[in-house]
Amino acid sequence: MLVLTLSALAIGVETDRTWYLAGEPMTVSVTVEGQRVGDGTSAETDATIAYAELCDTRGLAAGVVVSLKDGVGRGVIELPSDLHSGYYMLSAYTRNDTHVSHRLVAVVNPLHKSADDDITWVESLECRVESVEFATATEHSVEFAIATDGSAPFKAVANTTLYTLNYSLSPESDSHIILARVQNVYDGHTFRAGQISPSLSIVGKQIHYFEGAMVNDTLAVFHTYGLQGKLPLVVSAVSSTGVSLPVELVSPFAAMLPRQLPHLVFHYYRSEVEGRSASMQRHQIALARIAGSDGSTAAANGAATILDSDAQRRPYDPRVFGTTPDLSYNLDEYRQFLTVREVLLEYVSCVTKRKTDGVSQLYVRKEQELYNTSLPTLVLIDGMPVFDVERLLNYDARRVHFINIYGGQYTFGSGIYNGILSFVTRSGLLTNYPVERNMQYLEYTFPE
Repeated sequence: MLVLTLSALAIGVETDRTWYLAGEPMTVSVTVEGQRVGDGTSAETDATIAYAELCDTRGLAAGVVVSLKDGVGRGVIELPSDLHSGYYMLSAYTRNDTHVSHRLVAVVNPLHKSADDDITWVESLECRVESVEFATATEHSVEFAIATDGSAPFKAVANTTLYTLNYSLSPESDSHIILARVQNVYDGHTFRAGQISPSLSIVGKQIHYFEGAMVNDTLAVFHTYGLQGKLPLVVSAVSSTGVSLPVELVSPFAAMLPRQLPHLVFHYYRSEVEGRSASMQRHQIALARIAGSDGSTAAANGAATILDSDAQRRPYDPRVFGTTPDLSYNLDEYRQFLTVREVLLEYVSCVTKRKTDGVSQLYVRKEQELYNTSLPTLVLIDGMPVFDVERLLNYDARRVHFINIYGGQYTFGSGIYNGILSFVTRSGLLTNYPVERNMQYLEYTFPE
């Protein structure tokens, strides 16, 4: 059993309203106190990021990443407009802290009824909420442990039980920590941690690629840096035999759901509810207009629509960690071929395709050097790693703007690669290039 380390004394969370309409913005204020030192005073906290998550008994409904300054921060959770009426649990925590602060949040949806509604409407001269039959919410510190048996990635442990801290997630002052769950039993085979290589990459014209570390057979941890705001990303996990395993991002406390929430009794004043409902709908329309003006696209295989964020609209820069490519091909300067296979055959002489155990792979080699396949080449398209080389070779070359080749050896996490072969499309957003099997493609909010 691997336990997250305790480094901060306490965390508090407050909201700007006593109740919310589904679709309204909810402002969350988070306060983190520092560690208790020997003389009984509190030292400054090392936490720079906090997380606020809203859930019911079934799962996570919404959340926000909050940047902290001197232990204090504020964020806004955009409540989904399809939330059911009833109580939700708002939890705030830091990744390097085992204490979680909880707060009940009442959400009312007057526009849509749901089978999950748990609310009694009582007409009144004022709007207020009350609860009945509250059972399991707690304001006490809880230890959280990561299960190593693969049955459930996270498990709550009573705070009276002590465990040896033989693994801890480092503070997020220099990096942002992301966790992913890997399905290590796949197609009749079981893969252990040492046989799984997880990776996370940002989709766009710049290269932001991170290899993760397996904490156990099913849990991967990524330390990302230099990223802000909403960005499209792809997370993958590949076995030592080249099999792409199903993988998904997870919250370290997402499995800590309340077993029961109190019944919501809503004393409503009709004119106040109607006024706030009209304001909420104007807010939703404004958000839709902003999203529409930013532009959006979707992967050809039906992946979730993503926004072309500010970070992805930056001018094209071929440098990787300050290094310019050894070779760069601007396909606008060459005759247009229909497929990437034809382009590599006609123009790019230093890229070779070979098959290993029946699987096609691309390798980069410098001229006059002996061909060496001891280390793989990292192949990317718009930052996403490519495992199905044949799909890439058959891709429409007219959608590719640049082919960049970086020689030498590169280290990403625990992975070492002999060169990087990077394809950059004109959109930078995988236009008509479907995400490969078992990868997870989503938009993720990095702390500002």
